[in-house]
Amino acid sequence: MIFEVKALSASGDVVALSIEAAVEADARREAQQRGLSPFQVRQKQGAVAGSLAPRAARLVVLGFVQELLMLLRAGLSLVVALEAIAEKETRPGARAAIEALLAKLRRGARLSEAMVESGAGFPQILVAGIGASERTGGLEEALQRYCDYASRMDDVRKKIVAALIYPVLLLSVGLLVSAFLIGFVVPKFAGVYKESGTDMPWASALLFDLGRLIGAHPLEAAAATAALLFGVAAAISMQSVRDWLAMRMRELPGLGPRIKVYELARLYRTLAMLLRGGTPIVPALALSANMLSGTMRAQLQRTSRLITQGAPISRALESNGLTTSVGNRMLAVGEHGGDMAAMLERVADYHDEETIRWMDWVARLFEPLLMALLGLLIGGIVILLYMPIFDLAGSVKQ
Repeated sequence: MIFEVKALSASGDVVALSIEAAVEADARREAQQRGLSPFQVRQKQGAVAGSLAPRAARLVVLGFVQELLMLLRAGLSLVVALEAIAEKETRPGARAAIEALLAKLRRGARLSEAMVESGAGFPQILVAGIGASERTGGLEEALQRYCDYASRMDDVRKKIVAALIYPVLLLSVGLLVSAFLIGFVVPKFAGVYKESGTDMPWASALLFDLGRLIGAHPLEAAAATAALLFGVAAAISMQSVRDWLAMRMRELPGLGPRIKVYELARLYRTLAMLLRGGTPIVPALALSANMLSGTMRAQLQRTSRLITQGAPISRALESNGLTTSVGNRMLAVGEHGGDMAAMLERVADYHDEETIRWMDWVARLFEPLLMALLGLLIGGIVILLYMPIFDLAGSVKQ
């Protein structure tokens, strides 16, 4: 859902913005993470939840930043560059977002302020990087840093998704074949066996009862399956559910530590980009909180308090469980060398490569196991279908 939020900025100005969130509390929390103090939050009438809104109508942030960077390097001013992007944009929602930016800039707002007030959903880290560049005059460098950061994050995500595509496709096909057997083939066999009056093993009888039930109520079965899938998708779209699932997955042996390493890599890469842009470490930690799930966000808050009290960054991260043994040694070296941003980037690269290697290994191990399990499932259904025939043949021979 889209919420219209009115809040006070750090300078005391009233700011109006739109925020996508599942519930009002999430919208308030998002505004507070942007450094604002919300005093009015209400759902926008006629708004459609971001997960159900057409993707083509929304602004693709990375593509927009890349276009803007190219036009600025070609010598166009910021306003002229945005006008050129708006003119070529064919998607109404994306064009409206760019025009909202232009309207704010023409009224004298800075680009970072215009991004926040436009309600287009620009990432906080992009806004923070541009805000820091506005004090130093390095807008192009800030945009390039964000492009490098987002591209690297997308590369890692694509590699992980690519490793999962074949197992997911294999599982989907196997489940569809099993559903076809149970929903179409089994009812046919059940009718034949019922007319013959043949006794059958209890497992086959149970399978045939299920097949007869589905065959007698096909529309209800299809509707129940669709409702189940929709309910699961709706639940996963909620942040609280995702946080709960992440906590449960972290408790799994072998998987939990790998999830932590993946999240730490995202945290370090985000911190590196913000520190390179001139954002102090404590605000950078607050902006990076969205890279972590619920439990690790609390650890990050404790880390921020320790750093505020004067603790070294590497020690504060280590004491709150936000490093690995290798990562902590690398961060300590970067801290002594005075280039923490570069070392954070190297640690993120190290952990990303570690995650990708582990995903490749898991995919290669999981694929044959999944094939074996699906073979047992489908083969078991077929065997249960023919077991009464085997029993009948045995009785005839006797």
